[in-house]
Amino acid sequence: MGGLRFTVLGPLWGWRDGGELVLGSPQQRSLLLALLLRANHPVSTGQLVDDLWGDDPPAKPSAVIRTYVHRLRRVLGPAAPTTLSGGYLFALDAGGLDTHRVEELLGEARGLRAGGQHARAAAVLRSALALWQGEPMTGLPGPYAERQRGEWAERRVTVLESCLEAEVEAGPSGEAVAELAAVVAEYPLRERFSELLMLALYRTGRQAEALGVYRAADRRLRAQLGVSAGPGLRELQRRILVADAALVAPAPTSASTPASAPTTARPAAAARAPYPPAVRPTQVPADLADFTGREAQTEALRAVLLSPGTMPVATVSGLGGVGKTALAVHVAHTLAADFPDGQLYLDLHGADGRPTRPEEAVGAFLRSLGVPAEGLAPGLAERSAQFRSLLSGRRVLVVLDNARDAEQIRPLLPGRAGCAVLVTSRARLGSLPNAHVVELTAFAPQEALGLLERVVGGQRLRAEADTAGELVRLCGHLPLAVRILAARLACRPGWSMARLLDKLAGDRRRLDVLRAGDLAVESAFRFGYDQLTPEQARAFRLLAVPEVPDLSPGAVAAVLGLPEQEAEELAESLVDCSMLETAPPDRYRYHDLLRAFALQLAPEGEAEAEGDRPAAVLTRLVARHHGETVAALGPAAARAALPFTGAAARSGGCGTAAAHGRGDYRGIGALVGQYAALPEPPRLDLAAELLLGYVLLCETGQAARPLGHAAKVLLHAAVRAGDRTGEVRARLVLGRLLTEVGSEPAALAELFRARDLCTAHDLPGPLLALAHASLAALFAQVGRPGDAVDGFTAAISVWERLGDRRSVAAELLDLAGAFTGLGRSEAAVRVVDQSLLICHELADHELQALALDSLGTIAHDRGEYEQALRHHRNALALLRPDDRRRTGRTLLRLAESLRAVGRGEEAVAAAGRAVEVLTLDGDRRGRGLALAALGDALADRAAAEGTGDAGDAAGEAARAHRSEAYDILASIGSPEAARLRELIGPARPAVRPRRQWPSWLPA
Repeated sequence: MGGLRFTVLGPLWGWRDGGELVLGSPQQRSLLLALLLRANHPVSTGQLVDDLWGDDPPAKPSAVIRTYVHRLRRVLGPAAPTTLSGGYLFALDAGGLDTHRVEELLGEARGLRAGGQHARAAAVLRSALALWQGEPMTGLPGPYAERQRGEWAERRVTVLESCLEAEVEAGPSGEAVAELAAVVAEYPLRERFSELLMLALYRTGRQAEALGVYRAADRRLRAQLGVSAGPGLRELQRRILVADAALVAPAPTSASTPASAPTTARPAAAARAPYPPAVRPTQVPADLADFTGREAQTEALRAVLLSPGTMPVATVSGLGGVGKTALAVHVAHTLAADFPDGQLYLDLHGADGRPTRPEEAVGAFLRSLGVPAEGLAPGLAERSAQFRSLLSGRRVLVVLDNARDAEQIRPLLPGRAGCAVLVTSRARLGSLPNAHVVELTAFAPQEALGLLERVVGGQRLRAEADTAGELVRLCGHLPLAVRILAARLACRPGWSMARLLDKLAGDRRRLDVLRAGDLAVESAFRFGYDQLTPEQARAFRLLAVPEVPDLSPGAVAAVLGLPEQEAEELAESLVDCSMLETAPPDRYRYHDLLRAFALQLAPEGEAEAEGDRPAAVLTRLVARHHGETVAALGPAAARAALPFTGAAARSGGCGTAAAHGRGDYRGIGALVGQYAALPEPPRLDLAAELLLGYVLLCETGQAARPLGHAAKVLLHAAVRAGDRTGEVRARLVLGRLLTEVGSEPAALAELFRARDLCTAHDLPGPLLALAHASLAALFAQVGRPGDAVDGFTAAISVWERLGDRRSVAAELLDLAGAFTGLGRSEAAVRVVDQSLLICHELADHELQALALDSLGTIAHDRGEYEQALRHHRNALALLRPDDRRRTGRTLLRLAESLRAVGRGEEAVAAAGRAVEVLTLDGDRRGRGLALAALGDALADRAAAEGTGDAGDAAGEAARAHRSEAYDILASIGSPEAARLRELIGPARPAVRPRRQWPSWLPA
């Protein structure tokens, strides 16, 4: 148990060998409290349930307690609570808990007072009082914690009473009198404190004031309780009136202050001047004349700092340059009238490597409050107590700027309601008592432009409005960066904003430009970086290497080459010190300027390790995403010639990978493009497999541009390296994406080239099958069903030769669609039935849903509408909720069949749902088709309603949806647009299809 220590007389904290422990949720810490205060004694599970929940336990309280104990064991290790029959035991060494230390000190003080050594006893009791750090068991829930909180709060008052008694007996000083006066004001109905104040005043020659204390106490008791002063107060008044000689303090004896006695925590009265008259400090720096934005954060901070009945602590955290100090100073100025006794301010230098020691900070505040240097208590605990005493009963705002951590802050907190504390720090300081954390991020674009306008002037900004927007965007809307640019422009009236925009080109050059006088973005970031541990610094540098929008915890682990839990803890530690940001769900990202700073860093004092070079970092990340994509595709990975195994699916978590993957297309595209652009990418094959597998998995219109750019870079790299397999994969990606966006001529060129390469170089069979199938799908889209039948048949022949039954079943459904396009419905039904047999054999529900949907389409085309409805609904029941593309397309076909049988309201609902689903999926063509279907269903409703308000409203809605559908479908050259234009009418101008060769297509 050596090195394990806990405190409960304040927030519950724990340390092992000096390092602070993370003790978990408030409920879990309440459990730990119950075990700590009964340390070395067994506690039953039933007792713990009562302690935590009283009469309102959860459904399975014993299981919850077991979970909490398990988590505590992971934190505490060998020192954790042990399980006994029906309960738990926490073995704790003597001195391991602050309440134990209080008991030891009280015993020592009793012995000293019995021997007449009152000064030494008072010093010991002061040490005991210093162990209280605010409200005991702060924030811990549960009946037991509430009882103990009350008991130990009362215990502190009792200890304070004993301490003040000992000091008065030792010979009161002016300081003791001042503290007693404050204590009487704090506890006006505790008569013993009034007695001690009377005695202290009398013994310092202030008899009239002593009698005044008696009269005030008597009036107070009569007014509030309806009783007169008690016998103790009345007897002391009588003795003062008769000048009882026994009231005079006894002279110190050799026994009470031996020469060998250690220095007390509180100097003798002769060496300590009385408290000075109250001083009203106003130390907060001037507010910025051009302070801009932050209205919501300002109001949130004001509300916290003005909270009644408590001593609130508001903390503002964020990366360097985000404007924490400016906001804190601004808020402090708005609160000046609310804190009439003054405002204390101190820069604690937490981010620049020279943090102010807490005892120096408290000393500076005490001097600001009028305490002379010789009147300062010698130790931190005593000095902190002195500070709290001076602020008791006053309304003072304490602003602590640039704090390093919570440990630096705690001794600087006032002890009573009335005061408030506002802290800024790059670290998150949520562990402070009564803390409310405001996380400050970069400006919104309009706030950034507002600051620029206030510095350079509205006329100048309006003259180059677009350029100004781009300027603040390149600054990442960081307030410090915007202020620096504004300062440079203000000092150079002849400069245009366009000239400064040119200087900001390139990440490295951008940081060089963002400096003016003593302001520099890079310096602000450097202060934060210099505080990082070597492990954090490495993580900070490496996580900036991938040019992706954000990283998942798994991706962080891959980049760092660490186990996921260890990597996530490192990432969270960077978030805690504002060197990394979090984005839901469970993602990590950089501010743009902070990434630029990270990329220019090199390891301190050592060569870069081989595994930390960009190529190695990116290879690990590509391999991670490759594994996730293979696992998410499952058996379908075979269709891209990816190395799928059943073990990969079991370990990879298909559902999770698929769910994250569909939304990560920008990251995948950026990663593959960056990796392929390396001079010699070590595993170009992995990048090519990843991109093709991802396109098969993703299939979303939103992904076309980023994935298309990546495929273009990949194609150049594969050709340059003579990698025919990689080239085919890149061309297949391009062909499929171009097909999706309606660029059929370009898609045809890429897919023909991919098929010919497979044939000429005897490349893996799955790639040849995919080339045939991709060409066939394109033929079906452009109205060449005969060529589509030939293509799908060729693909099926390859899969049968390879023995891949699932791929055969999938391709049969595509073949059925081609037969339907030829009007051969009987042939289409036969091949769907063949596919269904394989689906049942493989127990593949996803393919079964597609087969049923195909049967529904065939039944509809044959006029068998009720049968079509059954097939479509059965298909929807089998589809996964997150499979938006297939769900949306099936809903479209369901809506069409519902219209055919005259169930108009159901058709409107199905088409409306298809619009929602396909919009979420990002399927642009699908959204256009869904809007057209919704317009058609509403047109049916308008026709049924006839003239009148309902019919007119339905007709107007139908025209609006058809018009929007036309805009979408015409812009991509989709043939369905022609029908819509006829329905909309000639007044509608024709939309020119977008060019057929997108920017990401290789020439």
